[in-house]
Amino acid sequence: MPKKDSSLVSLKGKVAVVTGGSRGIGRSICLGLSSQGVKVVVASRTETDTSANTPYEKYGSGTIGDTLERIEEQGGTGIAVKCDVSQADDIQRLVATTLDHFGRVDILVSNAGIDCASPVIDLEIEDLDRCLAVNIRGPLLLCKFALPAMIASDTSSDSGGSIFCITSGAARGYRLGRVGYSMSKAALDRMFLSLAEEVREHNIAVNVLSPGRVDTWMNRRGDWPGTAHIPMAEPDEIIPAAIWLAGQSAKSFTGQLIERADFGKTWGLQPTL
Repeated sequence: MPKKDSSLVSLKGKVAVVTGGSRGIGRSICLGLSSQGVKVVVASRTETDTSANTPYEKYGSGTIGDTLERIEEQGGTGIAVKCDVSQADDIQRLVATTLDHFGRVDILVSNAGIDCASPVIDLEIEDLDRCLAVNIRGPLLLCKFALPAMIASDTSSDSGGSIFCITSGAARGYRLGRVGYSMSKAALDRMFLSLAEEVREHNIAVNVLSPGRVDTWMNRRGDWPGTAHIPMAEPDEIIPAAIWLAGQSAKSFTGQLIERADFGKTWGLQPTL
């Protein structure tokens, strides 16, 4: 077992914004950060659970209120904010609400994402536009609106801040009927790796985390040819890697695209949970 990293900074009292926080990977990250004393802003479109009697109900269930309730049950602090990351006004309101409640932003986790399943010849333009808006434009605008506050915090602290996104292996390999989705995730990767250099002087870490095949609504609902042989990880398995990344700055770890499955092996050390 990898040794613990005793040099990790304490996350207690820091403020994190997590998009796509109503279920799956996003919910696990919210709960994991909260367990470390982080004040968590749970952001998602989902205020009302409409999953009852739908396919894969277990995996599609959840709301921002549900996640917040679980945070509070474990003794944590947070707020739930409805946010459609395809809408610039929603993202701007999300950041403003965070600052109104907590006065700062230390950690950004861009997790919200949607599929775009269709051969190019049959691809609906509206579906493509929404995929690009959620998977590329949304993460960029989240950084645009949150960075001023993160940079301002850097002037009074040496701890910096941390931004990371959740990518997909589809960004680096062919998936049948997923040209649009793969394109969006490849662009996300390049965006965040470039942003890492742009904000390095402010001691803000920016990284890209590939979670592998995780047992979520998207993977249960979608047919991903060529991946059936890969075991599905439970969403909570991402928590140690997410906690570690949240504690980084540009001085310690930035500009990296890493695999969750390699955490504690080729990168990172396990935080004490």
